[in-house]
Amino acid sequence: MIERCTVCVIPASFPGVTFDNRGVCSICQKFEAQKEYIPSSALLKHRLLEIIDEARSKKLKYDAVTAFSGGKDSTFLLYILKKEYHLNMLAVTLDNGFMSEHSFKNMRIVLDHLDIDHLIIKPCSGLMKEIFRECIISDIYPEHLTNYGSAICISCIRMVNNMCLRTAIEKNIPLVMLGNSPGQLIQSENEIIYQDNKIPYPLRKRLFKSLADKIGENVYYYLMLGQKEYKTEPFPYIINPYPLIGYNEEEIYRTIDKLGWKKPDDVDPHSTNCRLNSLGIVVHKERLNFHPYDYEMSMLVRLGILSRDQALRRVEDSEGKALELAKEIRGEIMS
Repeated sequence: MIERCTVCVIPASFPGVTFDNRGVCSICQKFEAQKEYIPSSALLKHRLLEIIDEARSKKLKYDAVTAFSGGKDSTFLLYILKKEYHLNMLAVTLDNGFMSEHSFKNMRIVLDHLDIDHLIIKPCSGLMKEIFRECIISDIYPEHLTNYGSAICISCIRMVNNMCLRTAIEKNIPLVMLGNSPGQLIQSENEIIYQDNKIPYPLRKRLFKSLADKIGENVYYYLMLGQKEYKTEPFPYIINPYPLIGYNEEEIYRTIDKLGWKKPDDVDPHSTNCRLNSLGIVVHKERLNFHPYDYEMSMLVRLGILSRDQALRRVEDSEGKALELAKEIRGEIMS
């Protein structure tokens, strides 16, 4: 039996966590102490609307690039941005080679319904397999990242964000919209509205050096912009809107069901589009002894988005399905 926090679902194996005599984890205790310092969502939403209005006022072909995986979160985000914020968007999909085939069917149905242009970027499969292979066999990212997700997902999400940003720069699109769920505490505006050219280039490059040393310097192109690209003026804003527009899974499923979206049956319970996620879960547990979704599910409990029982079922029930899928996908990547 795994020892977990009595409030959220953080396990005792999570790095740096401690429990008090009530079984409450140190993360929950810190969250309670900091809640009063969380910035006003009304002020942050006002800032979001200002940036959206400014983008629309330019009267360009596209107001925003929106990352579109075909999963439930990015599908609902497209719907909201189109119907409520009236943005003209270019949906951008990174095909990592392990997407559920049904997710592409969902994309076609949803985009036809919403009348949105679509760009699919598919890096060569050999390079993708090399990147994911290193995520399986090596420690390529520091703890401050792997505490919150698997190395496989960190790599994939970074590529998605980077390709969306590069597309925005190439096509002179002022905004990049990401469909990340609000699984992390919002401590400042910079966590949901930011420009990704503030980090010194050598420091950013250092984050991916381990991967580049093993595979080759061409991986930098997929994981980060070039020095000239980071100097683009004006530089696009990257926005994670969910913490401001609200996140309700029942509403999400109810809405996208009306668009004709159906959940694929060849993914684990944490994913609604990608088969590779299951391997990320299994490898993360093998190497680090905790579930890569432990932190996110725990934060969703603290935010009142999920009950503790719901979160617990997700980090425990997913293991059987994930193991079955991971075995198949590991063979594809390692062959």
